[in-house]
Amino acid sequence: MKIKTINIICILSLLFVIYTSGIAAETIAVVLKVKGTVALQKSNDKTSGVKLTRGYRLENGDKLVTGKKGYAAIRFIDDASLVRIRANSTCIIRGQKEENKVLKNVYLEVGTILARVTKQKGKFEISTPTSVASVKGTALIADQKPINIGGKTFYFGLEGIVELSNSEGKALLHADETGEVEPNKAPTVRKTIKGEVPDFDQLDTDEDLFEFEFENDSGQKKILQFKAVKTEE
Repeated sequence: MKIKTINIICILSLLFVIYTSGIAAETIAVVLKVKGTVALQKSNDKTSGVKLTRGYRLENGDKLVTGKKGYAAIRFIDDASLVRIRANSTCIIRGQKEENKVLKNVYLEVGTILARVTKQKGKFEISTPTSVASVKGTALIADQKPINIGGKTFYFGLEGIVELSNSEGKALLHADETGEVEPNKAPTVRKTIKGEVPDFDQLDTDEDLFEFEFENDSGQKKILQFKAVKTEE
């Protein structure tokens, strides 16, 4: 399967600088891009969400809700793991800092996300109401259906190997395979059917220049700049 990727210019070293500079005690990820309506609800605030903006620093437990035409891309600060969130999705970004890495978990309540992990440091998991996907140096798409239409979870393997698990069993997902998990049933894996994989390429096609301000240990404010460029594999 051919897919488009993002080449990050110097981003790994820049994100490491951000991580080790103490920019915010609980910051675990940064919002790279927002399109349409994306609401943010803080873990300690049960009121209605506020509009998410580019450059926002996400903390453990922050919930993101994309509208009908919404889209967001976030990147974790320790190893540049990328999560892209399609419209009509709700997910909670979780992370626990451990030395120079973040133990990452994205809980997908409903909707569709793409996760790409390249040079992994901390553990990365995607959780849904039916199962957990343990991601290691790979890329996959998770699609969680609403409860009112069965609540089934689909995982689409793009690169590498992913372990799918729940209380009923485990299964390994490879590239060009689709995992299916129904509530209270063990995961199953089959070959991906042509045309069934959700499309992300048209959502994020332009060159992206991003600036990030942080304060170092001396109290000096600095601007870091990195650029993501789309290329064909």
